[in-house]
Formats: sequence, C-alpha cells, structure tokens
Amino acid sequence: MTTDHETSVLSEFVIGLVLILAVMGFPVAWLASEFRCGRKVRIALGIAATAVVAVAAWALGAAVSHFQYNADFGSATKALIEASIEQIEDGRLDRVLKAWRGLNAQYRPTYENRAQYPELAAEATSLIRGETPFVAGTRWDVGAFDRETWVGHWEDDTGFWIVVGSSLDVHRSGYPPEKMQAASLSGDFTRLTFREGERWRHTLTLVDKYELTHESFDLTRQEVWRTEPMFRLIRATEEQKRGTRRDAKPQP
Repeated sequence: MTTDHETSVLSEFVIGLVLILAVMGFPVAWLASEFRCGRKVRIALGIAATAVVAVAAWALGAAVSHFQYNADFGSATKALIEASIEQIEDGRLDRVLKAWRGLNAQYRPTYENRAQYPELAAEATSLIRGETPFVAGTRWDVGAFDRETWVGHWEDDTGFWIVVGSSLDVHRSGYPPEKMQAASLSGDFTRLTFREGERWRHTLTLVDKYELTHESFDLTRQEVWRTEPMFRLIRATEEQKRGTRRDAKPQP
C-alpha cells in the first residue's frame, strides 16, 4: 500500500514528465510543420508551443522559488533549534522562552508568502544567543500571560470558585452560579477586575499561570474585606486516569 507521500511524489513525477514531453514535443512539431503542414496547422502548433514554453518557464521559476523557500526555512529553523538547545543547556531558559514568545506573537502563517519567517527566526536566534539585547516595549518584549491565560476554573481552599470564559464572561460559585459585571483586563494581562452587584469589586492578580490572588473589596465601606489565593483546576489526562482505575493493568 502506497503512502500519501509516495502518491504525491509519483504525481509530481508524472506531471513533470508530461511537462518535459510537452516542452520538447510541441516546438519540434511546430518546426516540422513548417515543411509539411498547412498554414492553419502551423499557426496552431506555434501558439501551442509558445504557450507550453511560457507555462514551463513559469513552472521552473515557481520550482526554484519553492526550493529557495525550503532552504531558507530549513536553515533558519536549524539555527533557531541549535541556539535554543545551547542556551537551555547553559541554564538560560528564561531568555529562550522570551524569544520564543516574541516569535510566536509575531509569526502569522499564510499561503501567500513566507510571512517573514526566516527574518523573524534569525532575529529570535540572535536574541537567544545574546547577540542582540531585549529592549523593553518592543515587539519582542512579550509577557508570559495573555487573554487565554485566564480562561478556566479557579478555586480556593474552601471550595469557592470562579470560572472565566473565553469571551471574558465571569461566573462565581452559587446556586445558580452568578454572573459578574464589568469584567476588564489590565494591559499586561496580569490583573482581572469585575463587579458583583453594587457592593463588591473583585480583583484577581496572577502569580503565575496556575495561581492568583483574589481580593474582595467592599465598595460600601471602601475597604478590603478579604484576600486569598486561588488555583487553576487542571483536568487529569486520559493516561493519568487510566493508571488509577480499579481495573488498571500493570505496565509491562
């Protein structure tokens, strides 16, 4: 059974063979018709030969560009991987992560062009190796948090929970769960603020991606009522659950 890759290679080979035969055959047929065929046949073969040669020239240019793109992508990625491994092994994980975050924020894949990937990868490689310093406020100064960091279920040690949706809709525990109002994120994505009715203002401040500090502020008394830590609840993977089932079999 042939794989998809083998089928693709075979198709490209057949197309290439047909194109080569057409490029060689039509001009030869045109040349031969000048001595043996009528005017209409000569004109038809001449047009066909010109069209085939034009298509072949375009295809050759596209193939050369494709090969150059592959070479550029390959060399840029190889340098990026090597620099990342070297710096991680030397204990500079933070610098590598910062560069990768900047690259991830800027790279937008598209079928229309290279999306500046080789250039962006080269900049990231230079930053990872320390050849270029990170400058605050530039496009490479990307924090560890974003809007998606907040999405999920957060809970404290008493069972009180807050759920943040992808559209920044916030609900807290209760029967039924109560929806909060006026949710807003800080510019650096580290703080989420929302109101509960006219009395309470809640402020959540990230410690990291898995822990935050929850401050409840009493708007009536104008004072902080309580501050407590909350933690993101993470669902166990299927592999983790499989190992704890009663009928689980020991791994060989």
